[in-house]
Amino acid sequence: MQAAAILPPPAMDRTCFSELIRRHHLMLLSYARALAGAEVTARELVQDAFVAAWQSLGRFDGTRDFAVWLRGIVRNKWREHCRLHAREVSLDEAALSRLEETLVPYDAGDAELFVRLAECRSKLPPPLAEAIRVFYDEERSSEDAATALGMHPAALRKRLERARAALRHCLSTHH
Repeated sequence: MQAAAILPPPAMDRTCFSELIRRHHLMLLSYARALAGAEVTARELVQDAFVAAWQSLGRFDGTRDFAVWLRGIVRNKWREHCRLHAREVSLDEAALSRLEETLVPYDAGDAELFVRLAECRSKLPPPLAEAIRVFYDEERSSEDAATALGMHPAALRKRLERARAALRHCLSTHH
């Protein structure tokens, strides 16, 4: 009986599930990063959510949005993580709701947005790209990132502001 619970329904085979996971992976990773803050924790949450989704796929209501269902699993994995790691601060329900609302436009599986973001990021001038890389990719504080780049923290914040503006502009004009 236990084995039957983890088998996918006939309409959802491994290939279909894999395609849905590929389509939603970057969105889920971004969501998990927003929840956890740490890249390693975010990746673990998403991986655990994918395993849980596969195991409970038979209980998935096909009339529901798959991305919303997956985010719910990631959110539950985050809550579980917070219970196990009490020193880490979790988001309250209001903050979780606000985060969910920001993702509504991407529920249709708009993984294309992340591809466009990567393209726009590759077009940034080197000083702006390096500021983004050191601050966001390496997850450094503004003081640490500024030191690594040999600049004052206020100058780094201004550079990051310019980089974000350039990315917003590129994303809004890129089709």
